[in-house]
Formats: sequence, C-alpha cells, structure tokens
Amino acid sequence: MRQLPQQGFIHQDFSRAEAIGGLFWLSLGALISVFLEVMYLGTWIALPGGSSIAFPYTILIAFFFTMVLSRTAALWSNRAVIAAIPLYVWVAGYTVMMMWPVFGDAQLLGSNIRSVLLLGAGVIGGIWPLIKVK
Repeated sequence: MRQLPQQGFIHQDFSRAEAIGGLFWLSLGALISVFLEVMYLGTWIALPGGSSIAFPYTILIAFFFTMVLSRTAALWSNRAVIAAIPLYVWVAGYTVMMMWPVFGDAQLLGSNIRSVLLLGAGVIGGIWPLIKVK
C-alpha cells in the first residue's frame, strides 16, 4: 500500500493573474463577512422567564474568519502588505458601515462596546497570522 507524504504540499507555481484573482475572491469574502457580522452583532437570546441577554457571537466569528482570510492570502503572496489586502477590505467595509448614517437614515453600528470589540477582533484576527510567522 502506498503511504501519503507526511508534509503538505503548497502549490507555488501560479501566475500573477491567479494571485490577483485569489485575493479578489478573499476580499469579496471579507466584505460579505463584515456585512453579516455587523447585521447580526445585536443578536439577543431569549431566556426562560421572558428576559433576554445580548449574545454578540459575531465578534468571535470576525476574529477567526479574518484569521482564515489572512492566512489564506499569505499563500498567494509572501509579502505581508499584500497578504493583508482582505483585512484592508474588511476594515474599509466596517468603516463604511460605521459612517452609514451619513449616506442614509439607518445606523448599522451602534455606539457601544460590541462595535469596538468587533473592530478589535477583526483587526487582531487578521494581523495575527501575518506577524506570527515572522
């Protein structure tokens, strides 16, 4: 029986267009991610007895998903500045949603600690894989 190799193989023979395409799709994922994380940031869970409690689970999702995005982007580029493009897009999406009342009537991000924690978790999760390797 044939044994599988112990080490993984990372394909590094790709064109610049493939790398740009990969970073584009990761950036699109970052935009969709930040939109959903902001939309569900104000989630409440109903408790027995009729009371409710805030349950901002999207803060953890932001941390881990931006970590995955940055780690995957690092496969397309060895330069941390380029690998951080999905993180830049995530932060730009967050900023647009923070400034949304300027463009329309609805306020998407509240002025509360959950919004600050979401931003912090997203940024730290996105930076972590890029500085951990160094």
